[in-house]
Amino acid sequence: MALLSKKDSKLILDPLADNNPITIQVLGICSALAITAELNASIVMAISVIFVLGVGNVVISLIRNIIPSKIRIIVQLTVVATLVIIVDQVLKAYAYTLSKELSVFVGLIITNC
Repeated sequence: MALLSKKDSKLILDPLADNNPITIQVLGICSALAITAELNASIVMAISVIFVLGVGNVVISLIRNIIPSKIRIIVQLTVVATLVIIVDQVLKAYAYTLSKELSVFVGLIITNC
């Protein structure tokens, strides 16, 4: 016999895991929050995240009906990873010192997007 019914268990655990705004919404921006000590780095990171999210969303929306559902997540990750690599290369070409500062955090965009 279970200690709690399914309904009671869901009532207790749902706010901790499934409906917790901290775990669902805020952890996705941890890479952007990690480097907010300097204004330049924060602005560049914000622009990078917005670029990857915006362009990635458009590209994935355009090709979503073409790709088979079995490989859809792999293709989406590939699109996001490609955009992050492009952002990283542009930063290395035009803002090398800033790219050194953001090196690890730009890569985290892949996992968060």
